[in-house]
Amino acid sequence: MSTKPPTVISANNLSVAWAKAFLEAMSRSGGELAPLNVSIGGFSGAPIEDGKIRKLLDDAILGIRKKKVFSCDVSASTIFPWKYWKMNGCPDCDEFSKQYLADILPRLLARDARHNKYGTYFGRMVDFGASPKEAGRGKNQLKHIIDMWHQYGKSGNHPRHSAMVAACFDPLKDHGFQPMRGFPCLQQVSFGYDTAGGLSVSAYYPTQYIFDRAYGNYLGLGHLGQFMASQLGVKLVRINVFVGRPELGSPGKRELKSVAAAVAKRLEQLV
Repeated sequence: MSTKPPTVISANNLSVAWAKAFLEAMSRSGGELAPLNVSIGGFSGAPIEDGKIRKLLDDAILGIRKKKVFSCDVSASTIFPWKYWKMNGCPDCDEFSKQYLADILPRLLARDARHNKYGTYFGRMVDFGASPKEAGRGKNQLKHIIDMWHQYGKSGNHPRHSAMVAACFDPLKDHGFQPMRGFPCLQQVSFGYDTAGGLSVSAYYPTQYIFDRAYGNYLGLGHLGQFMASQLGVKLVRINVFVGRPELGSPGKRELKSVAAAVAKRLEQLV
């Protein structure tokens, strides 16, 4: 059994946070059960990133996977479809959820049915319980949180943090007998707030592939936080990610040595 303590990473730059998590995953021996906690602040509108680290990762993913469907942007869009929201004029949650379920989700399923056969994270947050083929029949968890916020906020008594939770894992669908289902890795998202008008997003992953998924996960959570902040009338200040068992992902350490060296070099320049 591993006796290694949990790793805690805190940064005000999303790229730096991912780089530290990636190098930590490269340093671990197989089977270690030490969890990973990543906390990213410094938000001022869009998440702060380093273009060179982002390009190093996207180029590496493309070189290994041979498909752009695994890029950071695509991974992020499964948590929140930021570009679609902006392109549609930043509508409110109810309107955008309907647009997403009626138009965007069917296109995603048609374009890449194999990877989206269980749906998307955002789809489950705004249509929990429904299948992609029964869009619109489920629970819009984000709208529920927003409605509660504004209803109780009128009296200066916002809902408790425990009420501001959106689930992605659905036992009725996901408790199958596959040893490795693959989706959903993100189990739930919760939203917290402080008296200064700051919003935080906290996410729980039982396991997470650090190389080819974590960056997009952080980016998507940041976009989701910006969206919710706009709907609640507050400001996003932090995202927190808890990973019970971080894994490097594919390929292996040997193939990623050159990527790790380039990331470490860039990290030294930044830090």
